[in-house]
Amino acid sequence: MDSAFAWLSQLISWFGQFVPRWNILDTTEAAIKFKRGKNPVFCGPGIHWYWPVLSTWIVYPTARQADRLQTQTFVTTDDKIIVVGGLIVYSVTDLMKLLTTTHNAATTIKDITLTSLHEICCRMSWEQLKDEQRKGTLDTKLKNAAQHDLLSYGVLVEKVMLIDLSPARVLKVMQSVSQEEN
Repeated sequence: MDSAFAWLSQLISWFGQFVPRWNILDTTEAAIKFKRGKNPVFCGPGIHWYWPVLSTWIVYPTARQADRLQTQTFVTTDDKIIVVGGLIVYSVTDLMKLLTTTHNAATTIKDITLTSLHEICCRMSWEQLKDEQRKGTLDTKLKNAAQHDLLSYGVLVEKVMLIDLSPARVLKVMQSVSQEEN
């Protein structure tokens, strides 16, 4: 019985694409509306009308947000292996730049910040990292590096900080596979 009415649901859905709709954006988000797959238009907070058959939407938060950065293993200038994990706090100032130049905005922001962390941490010795972490100057260097790298994407970096910083040992487990197991 359900399959008998499935075509009716698809037909109503198809006709619904020709009816104008509205999208309500609150003050913490904005959107880019693509007309016919191109011609991006910025839409700030408020009510915006669109036709689903002719427009696609990408809604993204522009307010202050924080993302945890995955833990990485680095080698310092004095050949110490360290584990570093971080946090970035940012807001989006130019959504048009961010969404029209990246495929996945959130992943791009994290990846670029991780490369900034790598650049700063790998250029220091273990003692320098510990000293700068204690003084509070390391967070400033990380923030400035990330801001420099994310500026062209319309992202304002408020803070970058390390939440994990410790020496580590890397062990590699080797397994041999005998022909009997194959």
